[in-house]
Amino acid sequence: MSLSAEKIPKEDEMTIGGRLSDEMDFGCEYSANLPKIFQSLNISLAFTSYQAGRLMLVRSDSESLDVNFKSFVRPMGLTATENGFTLGVYTQVIQFHREDGLINKLKMPLQRIEDDVTAKKVAATPEEQISLNVGKGFSDEDNKKIKEEKEAFDEYQNKLYEPVDSRVDACFIVRSSHYTGMINIHDIEWGDEGLWVVNSSFSCVSTLDPNYSFVPRWKPPFISDLAPEDRCHLNGMTLKDGKPAFVTTFSKFDTPNKWRKNTVFDGTLIDVSSNEIVVDGLAMPHSPRWHNGKVYYCNSGLGQLCCYDPNTRVNRVLAEVQGFTRGIDFVGNILILGLSKVRESTVEKPAPLSEKYAETFSGIWLFNLADNTEIGHVKFTGNVDQIYDVAVIPNCTFPEVIEANHPRVRNHFCFPSLQPI
Repeated sequence: MSLSAEKIPKEDEMTIGGRLSDEMDFGCEYSANLPKIFQSLNISLAFTSYQAGRLMLVRSDSESLDVNFKSFVRPMGLTATENGFTLGVYTQVIQFHREDGLINKLKMPLQRIEDDVTAKKVAATPEEQISLNVGKGFSDEDNKKIKEEKEAFDEYQNKLYEPVDSRVDACFIVRSSHYTGMINIHDIEWGDEGLWVVNSSFSCVSTLDPNYSFVPRWKPPFISDLAPEDRCHLNGMTLKDGKPAFVTTFSKFDTPNKWRKNTVFDGTLIDVSSNEIVVDGLAMPHSPRWHNGKVYYCNSGLGQLCCYDPNTRVNRVLAEVQGFTRGIDFVGNILILGLSKVRESTVEKPAPLSEKYAETFSGIWLFNLADNTEIGHVKFTGNVDQIYDVAVIPNCTFPEVIEANHPRVRNHFCFPSLQPI
């Protein structure tokens, strides 16, 4: 589903807004220059909101922005290439492949399964089973609620059979999934040995193998052994030359979940190759990213965007914003930064942002790295409070995503020519 934009009486901002359901109620304001910037760069943006349970796409037609969303259970780490993108969720890592050959088919109504010779009718889904339960031992009030749910589901399903937006210029369709179990996956990135993932539950960096939930490859020097105890809250990772280079942690603890009870900020930026803590005393750091010979990262609890130069060992604050910084990506000399609202948490010492600002924002901010000035922003209201990761989707401005439970997966095929035996 998506929301489109309307002009509002502000000189430099536009807005998206509306209530789609009880589960997804949000609005959005954005700088008026962003649609043309996205068009000129030929990009769109994707970001994850674990709190809203959504992967969200920010798309442009040069005149306005469109925000499209797909439902997932606790979407977190996100990484994109020209060929597709990969998403870490509650117990899985899901890969979406770019298949632009399907675009024309997406722009036509989807044939109903009853009329499709390639797919036979299957057993009723749990949602379809709702209609079969009406009247079976339920009160009138319960039956009314069941019927309302059925009607809402039917309306949603019917929309999935409709043609997609005519502006769509790229198609990403689900291709594979690896089940990791609940490892509290955070940052993910492709490297020389496949996909690297931050396994926060086991306080390690891992790769994936179809024979295992995960393959542990590195742990911080202060972690004594591997156990699903989230000892230091290892969360961020960046690669250099195809291998993990820097990570972030909330603490140096080697005790189950003790970082939540910490009364001082003791977050770290660690050089993986040397096991050296190069920056410490950080407030809830996230999202280290290697770019042009430096490590950009978020000192999230202070709302800071920072940069560490490993050659000079100089650490700088590039910008301070009115939100919990988390999620970084780049396009050329532009840095894309995610912001979240300060939320209620079980940690002993809350983010200092809650004391510094009466209000914090959720959204995406763009900065020019030439002078660290803001280029523009997208600001969310409603129930999109928490953004975890952001990714640039290259070479398209209006992508569409076909997830695993979408009815188009049934007969939207992608395959090479006949191969020899």
